[in-house]
Amino acid sequence: MELYKYQKDSLNQIVVKFKTKRKILFQLSTSGGKTVCFSTLTKYWSEKHKCKVLILCHREELVWQAIEQMNKLGITCEAIMPKVKIPKHNAMAYVGMSETVYNRLKKNPLFFNNVGLVIADECHYQAFEKSFDFFPKAKILGVTATPSIAKRITFYKCKWCKTDSSILDECCDQEMEEWTRPLTMSDYYEDIVIGPGIHELIDNYGSLVRDIAFVENYAHTEDLKEDKDGEFTKESLDKAYSGSAFNVILNYEKLCKGKKTIIFNSSTGNNLKVYNKFLEAGYNVRMYDSVNTELSGNRVELVKWFESNDDAILVNCNCFVAGFNSKEVQAVILNTAFGVINPYIQAVGRGARITDKFFKDHFLLIDGGGNIDRHQEFSDPTRDWESIFWNGIGKARAKKQDAMDINACMDCGALYLKSEPSCPECGAVIPPPENKPAKEVELSDAVLMPIRKIPPPNPIAIYNFTVKKGEDINFAYKIMIAQIQDLFIFYRVDRTTYLATKNNGHLNKRVSDIIRKCYFYLLKQKGIQTSGRRTLKYLITKTIEKLDKHYDI
Repeated sequence: MELYKYQKDSLNQIVVKFKTKRKILFQLSTSGGKTVCFSTLTKYWSEKHKCKVLILCHREELVWQAIEQMNKLGITCEAIMPKVKIPKHNAMAYVGMSETVYNRLKKNPLFFNNVGLVIADECHYQAFEKSFDFFPKAKILGVTATPSIAKRITFYKCKWCKTDSSILDECCDQEMEEWTRPLTMSDYYEDIVIGPGIHELIDNYGSLVRDIAFVENYAHTEDLKEDKDGEFTKESLDKAYSGSAFNVILNYEKLCKGKKTIIFNSSTGNNLKVYNKFLEAGYNVRMYDSVNTELSGNRVELVKWFESNDDAILVNCNCFVAGFNSKEVQAVILNTAFGVINPYIQAVGRGARITDKFFKDHFLLIDGGGNIDRHQEFSDPTRDWESIFWNGIGKARAKKQDAMDINACMDCGALYLKSEPSCPECGAVIPPPENKPAKEVELSDAVLMPIRKIPPPNPIAIYNFTVKKGEDINFAYKIMIAQIQDLFIFYRVDRTTYLATKNNGHLNKRVSDIIRKCYFYLLKQKGIQTSGRRTLKYLITKTIEKLDKHYDI
């Protein structure tokens, strides 16, 4: 298997850094080939150092994905799953579930033989660090697309000289103040190797497709409340989205109807609500979450259904942000708000994978939760993962006790913290306030608009895909016409405007301008030509006929 240059460069950097450091983090964006990279490193490390490699995963799907990839490279693997009590030690690598591995090591620290390298896949989940201490001489490699941790930690700081400490102490004759700061990946790893950004994988390598984003903050996200780690609380999400004016079905129908779509909802209750609406409208929809299990069914079977249905709509509640590798997702709808960046990047990345099954040079991102304002666009080139690795996201801040966090006991009158379960003086328990049902808000009839100019059909990408599929120039023209139709849909050109531009002649000129670049480029390409060449006039007429049909003219 031939690696990309950036993959080779990243692996070389990892090997060099391991000469002086024990714990390294490797950041590589979605579809950059993380599994290929750490599989290649596994083969190299096992053969060079005559030792075994342990790969830790937090989901069963990731275990089998890793084993499948390593088998392609000739690496023998032993799966460490819950049913495995005693390993056979007959393979180059162990690949196991993080909790299973930890439980085995607690009972028997010598459960594994001669492990010289431990690799933690999707290490931002923090499911692996507790197993690292069992391998004090092994090198540790964390692998992730998002080197950020959605947690904050407490420390103490002197009000006067600004000295800080991990324990509560006195300084300058006063007790230190309590502060919090972001927990960072650099708290666990000594250094980082950063691969190319999402924008580079799109523009330079064709490993991902670009995002076309549609944004409007229809949910009441201004009232969302963060927990201690920066994520939005379940209660505030429920309140915001139970009364949300963001019309999921309308935006689906106007922007991505018929496209394979995955929808992320704010809660299991909202997930069921959205599922029922799509079902009532007669769409090919399935749902999955941790509560509505009878409707969710088997996850493996659900993924197979999604793969085999071109118009599939999969609604879920944060269940498919990782370990879901369908390459055919054409639209991602965020009917939720992410307070931290990791699940946002993971969720949106489900649409960015490339496929050979059909022409796909973009995917649609419909953001109904203000997520792009909060975390930048998916392919934003300014995202600084190195700074996030060392410093985290957010700033250190004093943790002051607010008067609103105090309860007054109705029985004895004593004051105590709301975090305490009962009054420490008399033991009385104050029942929590009842949650008032959110007011129903009339769904908006507005459809979101793209936040950036959408480029016209790319003749080079169309030609390359046509060659890959073994088709001729007429196949390429069909792709071009379909993409031009999408432009009218994405820019929300209504029927009245369309008719006006058609009657005044501007439509013919605009369509001609878009087609010309593709037409003359494709005519020059050998290997896709065929008899019965289509003229420019014919293609303009055919495109307008397709648009007329869309507008029911």
